[in-house]
Formats: sequence, structure tokens, C-alpha cells
Amino acid sequence: MYGSIVELEDRITAGILAKFVTEQGQDRLRVLTAYLERASAHVDAVLSARYATPVSAAASQPLLSDLALTFALWQIAADRGVFAKEIPAGFQKPYEEATSLLAKLGAGELALSGAETPAGASAGLKVRSNVPVFGDNSPGMEFF
Repeated sequence: MYGSIVELEDRITAGILAKFVTEQGQDRLRVLTAYLERASAHVDAVLSARYATPVSAAASQPLLSDLALTFALWQIAADRGVFAKEIPAGFQKPYEEATSLLAKLGAGELALSGAETPAGASAGLKVRSNVPVFGDNSPGMEFF
């Protein structure tokens, strides 16, 4: 899991987070852990096409933690916020930036330093087609 409850509380402060997550004790830990697990799964899903997940490279961990915390906070705000029409820019803008960065990492436009790539992974797309049934010399091909 990328990120921790302490980092989540540090990011938004425990007081503000308590307005969204009103559970106490073990229930609070369960709820916050579930949000962090969902956010980490989101990160892994995008990165899995290019990297072995979960990514364990120490050099990449702060970035992935930041992405997961951003996704978790946005999801908490989306699920538990009482906003009139839309999520405030303080949650929405970082979410959009994190989504864009994660997409670039997943597409290979940016690289995670020290992260392992799965065996057999390549930078491009592999295309495989079936053996053709008809060849250039097949009867009737002169009409095509």
C-alpha cells in the first residue's frame, strides 16, 4: 500500500479529515485503510502494464505515495463531502494533476526510477495476426 494514515492526516490535517471521516477508533482505521488500499490499487492498475506491481523501488515510493494520498483524499471528498455541486478546487486540481502524471507513467512518457519492469515487457505494442488463408497466388486473387 502506498501512503499511510499518518501521511493522510498530515496532508489534510486530522481535524479537517475528521469532518469527512466521523468514525472513531478501529472503525476509523478500517475506513481510512480501505481508502488508501483503493487508491493504491488504482495506482497499481495503471502502472501494471509497464511495471511489476506493487512497485517497491525506494526512489519511486515518495511519488507513488503522493499519488495514492491524492487519490484517497479525492475519493473521501467525493464520497463523504457535502458539496453543493462540485468538489472544491483544493481536492479537484491535485486529483487531475495526479491522474495526468499517473497516465504518463503508465504510458511510458515518464519513468519510475529503479522500478522493475515485468519479464517480457516491451516499450511498444506487440501485434500478432493469424496466418493468412489466402495468398497472392490463390485462385481469384487477380480480381482484388
